[in-house]
Amino acid sequence: MSISEMDGANPEAADAVAAEPARVSSPPAHQVRPAIRPPAVSGEALTRLPQRIPGGFRSVKDDLDRRARDWKNMVRLLEQLRPQLEIAESERDKLYSKLGRVVAQAEESGKVLRSALESTKAGEAPGDISNLFAKNLAGLEELENVAENLTSNVLWVRATWEQYAQTVLEAQKLRDELHRG
Repeated sequence: MSISEMDGANPEAADAVAAEPARVSSPPAHQVRPAIRPPAVSGEALTRLPQRIPGGFRSVKDDLDRRARDWKNMVRLLEQLRPQLEIAESERDKLYSKLGRVVAQAEESGKVLRSALESTKAGEAPGDISNLFAKNLAGLEELENVAENLTSNVLWVRATWEQYAQTVLEAQKLRDELHRG
């Protein structure tokens, strides 16, 4: 706003501004910055920018943003896969322990049944053979269930492990690109 425009708005303020020249105040001594001199004046070497930056500054920013997203996604993927792999391996260990117990039970019921059949062949009646057949069959069915679960689990561990290993290899490639670049 010029002084003539201010005259109409507030005549007393306009007279005060016109009467006193503008005062320039200095900042306090602790806020004074040294004068910035161009490198050529101060004797320092001038850092030269390349004649051409492929893609410009925007391209560099976009590339850095993409790499940052790649790293974040890699970390997230590893964080998601690690617990899945640990759970699958834990389940596998439990199934193998159960397999050992079930195999021992199935073998024991098979020995008892075989002994009862041999006794029957020799002319002795060992008791309820149909009950022994049922126990042996139940043990074998449990063995089959554990084997099926273990087979499914091994396939799960394999798929999870392969995905985790592939992700680790990709992370290593990202790391190598960072060290090369």
